Amino acid sequence: MQVRLSLLSMLLVSLAWCGDLRAAVVLSWLYEVSIPVESQSRQERKSASSKALLIALTRLTGLAHVPRTPEVTAALQSPESYYNEFRFVAGQTEAGLELVIQFDSVPLLELVKAADLPIWRSSRRRVIAWVVVEDGVTRSLLGATGESIIVDAMNNQAKIRGIPLLLPLLDLQDQLQVTPAAVWGRLSQVLEPASKRYGAEVVLVGRAEIAESGQWLSDWEFWLEGRVIPWHGSEGDLLDQAVAVVDVLADELAARSAVLGRETRELQVSIDGIRTPADYGELLQYLESLEFVDSVGVAQLQGTRLSLLLSTRAAPEQLLGLLQADRRLFNDRLAITGQADLRLVWRRR
Repeated sequence: MQVRLSLLSMLLVSLAWCGDLRAAVVLSWLYEVSIPVESQSRQERKSASSKALLIALTRLTGLAHVPRTPEVTAALQSPESYYNEFRFVAGQTEAGLELVIQFDSVPLLELVKAADLPIWRSSRRRVIAWVVVEDGVTRSLLGATGESIIVDAMNNQAKIRGIPLLLPLLDLQDQLQVTPAAVWGRLSQVLEPASKRYGAEVVLVGRAEIAESGQWLSDWEFWLEGRVIPWHGSEGDLLDQAVAVVDVLADELAARSAVLGRETRELQVSIDGIRTPADYGELLQYLESLEFVDSVGVAQLQGTRLSLLLSTRAAPEQLLGLLQADRRLFNDRLAITGQADLRLVWRRR
């Protein structure tokens, strides 16, 4: 692939303009996993590291149960090849110890691709959970700062599945806007404005009550992309149902964003709106930060339009949806039909 010297010059200049976009899209804890341990022995560390690797793979693939392909099986036998840092910290177990492992994104993503597993992009939608519990006497709204085993269970499972889950602060501003009755009644005219405060793109609304039989029953809704997706919990106790609903939500989100294709394809992409060296450098950094893009090749720059060759496992339609989700690249509806698989417009920040 030939790249013009002028384009290389533009890239060098642009590096002074642009920061690391990857840090803005990757969840800070996505590659960090904590596992309770009984001791600091090498054997304990290796066993815990294998468990941590499975959690990291769950986060990156969106799969609740990671298939034991030959590649995954081999990786579980030598998990130390996939992390670059570990430390022991005080934990909540009887031994009071946890092993915290920082995985290296590069070999981990190579493992996911080699094993033909889905890739769930690391830029995840924030979820705000409005949950009200009726114990037969009162209705209580669960918040981020209160002590609740339900909240702890939901947060822990969201961490395992790789979901940025938020619960409301229930401070004065929330109390003036949202009441337990509004959550119980699923009043979108109340909850949607209140959710914007948290920058959430997905709203999870739950209500739980205890039946005369003593069994907990819960009803949940996901408000996602203009749709209402219901889920009903009746098995196990409320703790089990709260964990289960997080799994259902994770499956739903991963199904919408994970790249499932097993064959790499090369797509011709034409992007308009490249007006400055900063635009050029920022665009390339952005594309190269995407886990589902294996490589970016520059073909030509004509005026404000840049022609690229992208190597990816995503089909053109899915790639377009994933790119538009970040609100940086959009379908160029005014473009004249040409050879490119996708014709897009770049929007600067």
